[in-house]
Amino acid sequence: MHEKNLMQAMRKAEKETKKTVSTGKVLSSQIFEQIKTDPETYKYAIYEQMTDTWKLTIKPSFQNYTPMPKTPLTHPSKPIEYTENQLYNDVKTYIYKHLDLVNPLGYNVLTSFVFSTWLNELFDFTPYLGFYGREDVGKTRALETLKELCFHAWLTTGLTPATLFRLVERFNPTLLLDESEFLTMKDKKEMIGLLNAGQRRGVLVPRMREHSQEVDFFNVYCPKSISGTELLKRTTTSRTIMFTMTKNIRKMPHKIDKKQGLKLRNQLLSWRFHKIAELKDSLSLKERIATSELKATTEYPELEPLSGRTYELFYPLYHSATEKQNILTFATELEEMKLRAEKSELASIIFEAIINIKDTQVRHGLLLLKDIANYINADQERQYWIESKRIGTKCSQMGFEKTRTNRGTAIIMNNRIIERLRKDPRYSIDLLNYAESEESEQKEGYAKGLKSEEKAKG
Repeated sequence: MHEKNLMQAMRKAEKETKKTVSTGKVLSSQIFEQIKTDPETYKYAIYEQMTDTWKLTIKPSFQNYTPMPKTPLTHPSKPIEYTENQLYNDVKTYIYKHLDLVNPLGYNVLTSFVFSTWLNELFDFTPYLGFYGREDVGKTRALETLKELCFHAWLTTGLTPATLFRLVERFNPTLLLDESEFLTMKDKKEMIGLLNAGQRRGVLVPRMREHSQEVDFFNVYCPKSISGTELLKRTTTSRTIMFTMTKNIRKMPHKIDKKQGLKLRNQLLSWRFHKIAELKDSLSLKERIATSELKATTEYPELEPLSGRTYELFYPLYHSATEKQNILTFATELEEMKLRAEKSELASIIFEAIINIKDTQVRHGLLLLKDIANYINADQERQYWIESKRIGTKCSQMGFEKTRTNRGTAIIMNNRIIERLRKDPRYSIDLLNYAESEESEQKEGYAKGLKSEEKAKG
């Protein structure tokens, strides 16, 4: 359903019922969530705290809330019971049935991601998933699989950012973005802003109203998963657990098993009710009065060796996992891989910065190292900043001559070096705005050559 039509339907429902459209909320002694009892009927499943127990009821509305009409989100049909290990294994088996991943531990990561979306309000930071690869390797299938399992899953293409910002703030979906490179450059810039800000709870994104000088601020925190044949900017991919998708080597079903997906969603709804109820029951009366939001506060010493960003990515998954050791192993391997990549890719980051700022920052043929550093570090936390001295060393290795000025050390801009580096796939791989189709083909050929060499060595 188009986002604009959805907004109109919501306004109409609120006007007719005099109630607020909501997909669900956690209140002081009640948890209610929207369910879809048949193709056209939406109700609420309500889990309510009694004197010494919790009671489940189904109602067409609740207090001053009414269900979201013509929803694009996936919903359960009714809560059904489960056992903890059985549900985790069934979700993992469902993902394995529909996806062929390179790393077997990836099935644990995706399973834990699904569970974490059903308790997302407990976390201050949400992991992102990214599915990257050529055409017809299962990227869209990955999102379709998650759509059947995740909390308030919304698989969307052809985005209109203005409406999307409002809907994400209001309904906190699990946002599944397919083929991200099809966005226009203007929309891509807005979407990158949404992605970069939407991973940490409480960060607001400013956005100008159309045909106005007024500014609105949006809370776009929610779980997200992105697929595409092109990588997004490093500031986004660094916030993402990436899966490089390849051609299936085992037989996959042609269609998603929606019947089993619905059954698992129904059990996951019960799991959500029970986990939140357990957390509320563990609080004293004083804590209940003082605490407006529920939080996951469990400390895991085994996660402490991870860097800050990796810790943030994996804490919700580890907290939600049954097979925790597999999550820790995957996180450790990912961090080691990122460290190796960082050592080999810093020159590419520096060159991308040089290309992007040379038209505005070069004076008298000189570009200050501190200007390059400021560009690279703009979206990074202080602990990840790259120093000018290190950038200068890399620039020298790339062939640029350095010189001292009264404003600091600078590199001498040399167009011959720039053109040579632009044709080197090691430096041009991230320069999507500058890559010609011929250069893209060269990159692909280069990558194939590397794979052939690795295969021969293996």
